[in-house]
Amino acid sequence: MDYDIGDLLSAWQFDPEEFHARQIKSKDGVEKIQIRIDMGILQLEMQGRPDGQQPHGHNSLLDYYEDMLQNHQQKCDAEEHFSLEGEECEDLFQEAWQYYHRYLSLFYLEDYTGVVQDTEHTLKIFALVQQYAHSDDDKWYFEQYYPHAAMMQTRARAMLALEDDHYQTALEEIEKGISRIERFLEDWEGETLEEDLPELTFLHDWYEELERERPLSQREQLERDLRTAVESENFEEAARLRDKIKTIRPGNRPMFRPGR
Repeated sequence: MDYDIGDLLSAWQFDPEEFHARQIKSKDGVEKIQIRIDMGILQLEMQGRPDGQQPHGHNSLLDYYEDMLQNHQQKCDAEEHFSLEGEECEDLFQEAWQYYHRYLSLFYLEDYTGVVQDTEHTLKIFALVQQYAHSDDDKWYFEQYYPHAAMMQTRARAMLALEDDHYQTALEEIEKGISRIERFLEDWEGETLEEDLPELTFLHDWYEELERERPLSQREQLERDLRTAVESENFEEAARLRDKIKTIRPGNRPMFRPGR
């Protein structure tokens, strides 16, 4: 058996400035993801855990510990606290790290539904550790990655809406993502300030960009034309536009304020 992967690496050049992933089919016809890294290639499963393992007979470690928690709550007194020790948190972090690589790859491949699923898995791991980790250091270690996972899930949800040209839905998803991260910051005792967080900066900038690019409703277009007419002192046109706006039913008002 030839273990040399030199030809594979030569055929797929590594670029330190770019993230590169691809979807391939194995010899048995199973779809997998490959990521080009420096001096190598990572290969991930498309379904289940990215490494293809089933820890303790479960689809994931998250499933295993959620089942363990449920059994604990059914069998033990409420005073007997369930907790995750350092080694267990480390194992959960390794699983989250695998899902991180896959959801980045799926976003690159424009599989936004897959990104939503994998970021949800990651965020559930963070929530489990936050609630049950014995050590505050373990909690902090996970918390610092929360904004990125939340941002990527927001981006994926918004992109799904944009695929159908649903700009308002996309804007709503971005607003929810911003609020989600801001609530997290309010509860976090770390030193990172909101203005220092690149995930929030990105979402705010993207919101403004989409707000400018989205197609205007009839009412919004008329209101924009009205502002232009007033600014240019074309009062006859302004009066005509005001009358036209009055004929539009109130139900046609846009969800977002023009010129926001």
